[in-house]
Amino acid sequence: MKIRPMTVKELAAEYRVSRATMHRWLKAHAQEIGERHAGMQVYTVGQVEKIYRLLDVPEREMDF
Repeated sequence: MKIRPMTVKELAAEYRVSRATMHRWLKAHAQEIGERHAGMQVYTVGQVEKIYRLLDVPEREMDF
């Protein structure tokens, strides 16, 4: 899986939860993840890697 910068909306879609739930999960781990840079709407690749480690990698649907 290739990791790329992602918004909260994109992360929520990957984990199949609402944006409100994703915000709550991210807030609980804010110290470990770090803040988004001023004016940036996305989490960096490094931050997304941390999110995947903290929340586990989201399951992906299999194409059959």
